[in-house]
Amino acid sequence: MAEYVVYGDINCPFSYALHEMLCNQNLMHRVDWRMVEHDAISSSYQGSAENMAELANDIFNIRNRAQDITIALPRTLGDSMFPSLCITAAQLIDPERAASFLRTLYRALWIKGKDVSSPAVIYDALEEAGLPTELDIDNACEETLLCRQNEWEASHFGLQTPVIQAKDGRRLAGFLNQQAVLDFLQGAEINQELTSNTRQQSQMTIAIYGDEKITEIWGVLSTLRNESNILLPQSMQALHDMLLSQERCPDLILLNNSGQHRDLNDICRAISHLIREKRVPIAVIGQPISDSEEAELYDLGISDYLIQTRDPVIIRARINILLQLKSAHDLLSKAASIDALTQVYNRREFERCFETEWRRGQRSRQPISIILLDIDNFKAFNDNFGHLEGDSCLQQIAATIHESARRAQDLVCRYGGEEFVILLPETNQEGARTLAENIRQRITGLAIAHAPAFDNKPVSASLGVATALPANRDASPRQLLQEADSALYKAKHKGRNRVELFSA
Repeated sequence: MAEYVVYGDINCPFSYALHEMLCNQNLMHRVDWRMVEHDAISSSYQGSAENMAELANDIFNIRNRAQDITIALPRTLGDSMFPSLCITAAQLIDPERAASFLRTLYRALWIKGKDVSSPAVIYDALEEAGLPTELDIDNACEETLLCRQNEWEASHFGLQTPVIQAKDGRRLAGFLNQQAVLDFLQGAEINQELTSNTRQQSQMTIAIYGDEKITEIWGVLSTLRNESNILLPQSMQALHDMLLSQERCPDLILLNNSGQHRDLNDICRAISHLIREKRVPIAVIGQPISDSEEAELYDLGISDYLIQTRDPVIIRARINILLQLKSAHDLLSKAASIDALTQVYNRREFERCFETEWRRGQRSRQPISIILLDIDNFKAFNDNFGHLEGDSCLQQIAATIHESARRAQDLVCRYGGEEFVILLPETNQEGARTLAENIRQRITGLAIAHAPAFDNKPVSASLGVATALPANRDASPRQLLQEADSALYKAKHKGRNRVELFSA
């Protein structure tokens, strides 16, 4: 008797990822995998552009959370009823071989991109699992599948992701990281945090935008989907949001030319305006156009025009060249924005990001905070121990600050000499104060002995915190910096090794 019940859908990428994870850890014997349809309504819209866009986003998230799981965007999702009936029938015949059959079907869809509702695909999977190639799908099989579907719907999970249910009533919904699943199977309660703010995947990301359905350029996508993340924004606003996102910003925008030349020019002009800061290349794919039309697109900022009817291998090669150029540009840009000694960002990068985050705060109406940090009596430390020891001290403190500011959107920069600044978007004063106090304590905990004139006490830091609402017309980035500097001066004046908040 299995210890856990899993409700999984053949058309759900998160179900596939969870199944693959359990198989890799040899844990499938502990679960009763029950086939259901997570959302019977949305299954009738599998071929829609909106559904494919959502699917591409789900695959992006899975690659972000579990880099060891192979998954790619399929061309389409077929009807899940027939394969679910076959899986259920196989489970009633031989549970062990049915598990192999299920994995083969999942991989056929989510790795090879096959239509698992096709009898030919199911036949091959049955044969590979050593099961009869002609299953007897009788009333008992249909009743079992219906019963499991009723269990799913009666539980009111309200999700389009798999759910693991334990006998003791614990539930784990969605697809988290591997450690969370293992901890749950060991009896732990897991915090249901399904989001990921850090971009970890090694694949570069291509955002494909255009009016035509994705299947129109599937010959191209089929050569890219395994090596690259594919995102499908459905509107200019969705593309704009991606470009502003740290974890979802594409490395290449691929526009599908639907034949409306003037509309294409307007789109290129609008996107070129959006990418001024991000430097994301734009390529257009479509039918042949005149030289003058193509030249006009280059004037508007595109990097390449790809003929849709050419061999997909050629198109893939040209896209890869653009991605390589983007990667090289990013490396150069990063080198120019990093402080060579401390390996945190430099003042130039802080000023650039501060302006960007301030504008974002004006739109989102969220607060923004700044922490200014100064190492106490650092000149005396340098004079006593020398600049090599001083450099080592700076490196250790910079690493400590960086480890403390863990959110992806937080920015740690060397502001000058022994002074650092931490930019905290969407952070109120109390959140910034808590982080500043944590940093102060961790720096003291490094136990770097100060000069004898300071009784060899640990090197410490003083910190000033200021918060503003960018949406407030009276606020400005310069004023916020001055307020943080004022709070830092107050911390120094009150004896150092402390955190002070700005108060008007």
